[in-house]
Parts: sequence; structure tokens; C-alpha cells
Amino acid sequence: MSIVRIENLKKSYYISDKGVPILWDLNLEIGEGEIVSVEGSSGVGKSTLLNILGAMDEFDSGLVEVCGVNLGTISNTEKEKFRANKISFIFQHHLLLPDFTALENVMIPLLINKMNVIKAKQEAISMLQRVGLGERLHSFPSQLSGGESARVGVARALVSKKQLVLADEPTGNLDRENSKNLMALILELQRDLRFSMVLVTHDMELAAMANKRNKMLSGKLQPIPVNISN
Repeated sequence: MSIVRIENLKKSYYISDKGVPILWDLNLEIGEGEIVSVEGSSGVGKSTLLNILGAMDEFDSGLVEVCGVNLGTISNTEKEKFRANKISFIFQHHLLLPDFTALENVMIPLLINKMNVIKAKQEAISMLQRVGLGERLHSFPSQLSGGESARVGVARALVSKKQLVLADEPTGNLDRENSKNLMALILELQRDLRFSMVLVTHDMELAAMANKRNKMLSGKLQPIPVNISN
């Protein structure tokens, strides 16, 4: 079963009514439990593609089907429900709420989906323990190191056990050691929870951990053999 199916996707940005193509005739298919990288330099359209997959950006034409939902045919209200039910995001800067503890930050997506507060707390504690932060439940983001904040961000993204995780440079602001540790943690959780993941990165070492690799070039995705360094 395909979690993501994209056919002939086209997307342009408009400046003074003039279209500037960013993606065109792009195709992509992701199966259940696959980790797929999207690699390339800044400005080539990697984050644009991620935003389209997350139903946060419109596109000009083509088919974009995610978790069985045709994103080109649903309303903005339906897109909000789709994101809440199907998609999780891991961001480079984590975007933790500064006035909430680690535990409260991880509870947020569960509470948004109407989970009972007691159950949400239990699930959040369990996930924080799994990422090695069982002793940091009541710490605020300002009291956490960069690596710890990143793990809270991962816990928040994965606690809802969504089908698809969209990761945009998840280790981009970490040093090499913390970067390796975080990606190893994500891979361990992915093997257990079996979610699919789109990994946007310019880090070749990080990208090498994907099942399938793609380079964004001239608005399209070009497959990279996983056993050959880019």
C-alpha cells in the first residue's frame, strides 16, 4: 500500500503576476514503513514539497495522494483534520512552546485529538522515557540542552503514532554527535512504530540512513542508489 503517491506535480510561486516554477512533473511513491530522503541544496524546492505533503501549501496541478487522501480535492477545514489525524512533523528548530514543560509539550498533539488528559499524560510520559528524558518531564525548554530539546520534538511528533512523519532538516542545528544520536533514535522508533517518513536534508550521512534516496534537481526527484554516496 502506498502512503504517498505523487504524479506529475507542478508548483510555481508568483512574483508580480509572473510564475516562477519550483516543482514540475515531479513523481514520488512511498510505501508503508519506508524512509525516503529528499536531498539537495537550499532553494531547490525540498521544503515546498514537504509543505505540499503536509497539506500546508497549494499546488498548481498533478495528483498528490497522502494516506489515501487526495489533497487536491479537500477543503481547508478538511486539511486541518487531515494534518491532525495523519501527519506528524519534526522541525529543525523543534518549535517547543517555551512556557510549557517537556511533558506538556508532548501532550499537546494528543489533547488536540481529544484524548483524555490522564491517558494523554501517560502516553507522553511513556514516549519521553523512550527517548531518554524520563528525568526531564517537568523541565522547560530553556532548561534543556539542544540535544534534549530535539528529543522532546521527536517525542511530540511520534507520540500520536501517525502514519506519516515529515522531517525537515531534523538535525540541522545539532553538532555531529547529537545529530547521529538523534537519527539513531528516530530509526529505532521507526522500526518499532512502523511509520513512513520523508526526510528532507542536505546532510549526506543522515540521508544514507534512508531506504530510498532522491535528489531534488531541476524541479524533479532523481533516485540515488542507496549503496552509492552522493
